[in-house]
Amino acid sequence: MAKPEVGSASYLNKQMKIRGLQKLKFYCQLCEKQCRDDNGFKLHIKSPHHLKKISTVTKKDIEGFSKSFEESFLKLLRNNHGEKKISANKFYNEFIQDKHHIHMNATEFTSLNKFLQHLSKTGKIRVHGIDELATNSDRIDLGQAMISYIDNSYETLLRKERLDELIQNKKLEQNLAQKVLMKQIAEGIDNAKSGEDTQESTETIISNEDQDTNMECVPITFNIKTKKVNKPKTKKSKKNVFGKK
Repeated sequence: MAKPEVGSASYLNKQMKIRGLQKLKFYCQLCEKQCRDDNGFKLHIKSPHHLKKISTVTKKDIEGFSKSFEESFLKLLRNNHGEKKISANKFYNEFIQDKHHIHMNATEFTSLNKFLQHLSKTGKIRVHGIDELATNSDRIDLGQAMISYIDNSYETLLRKERLDELIQNKKLEQNLAQKVLMKQIAEGIDNAKSGEDTQESTETIISNEDQDTNMECVPITFNIKTKKVNKPKTKKSKKNVFGKK
């Protein structure tokens, strides 16, 4: 069947039908063709064009698809959520919103579960809540778990190293300030004790001085009796009225 010409009514009608998201299992990554249903996908994989493409596929091509899929997945996780937790299924649905992303059916990963296991083993993401999932069922579905990105870039590691240095320096400053404060408190206590001893000695000296002063101020009374000295009486010579003795 001949393809409709670009811009024709049948071409626009077909584009309207394939607009939007289709089922991933009906997408051929090798031919970059989205089929609308199971019947269309079966017809496509039997077509000469697809068979010719399949015959030229090598292991290196599959590794390239796997690498591109992993890089796109991690890039979107880092840019949109950073190192925050998010449901694996929710993020995968967010990831496949792009119609032109590398599809998982073209990679070496047969399921989301195995892909998340690969990322966790290689230290690129953290998977949270595995223990809870293991207790609820024998088979662990990592799609129900929470995942978070592990940023191992040079800039991030350098920033974390500087942050750790700042935290360590701050702790050292706090410890030093605490030691200085404790030393000042100890010196204050010693000064207070020495001040009390000085005050006690001063009070003792003052009390001794007061006692000495009190002793000096005791009035001393002297009982001195004065005796009258009798002067010898001189005999007056009687004068003669005539001037002769």
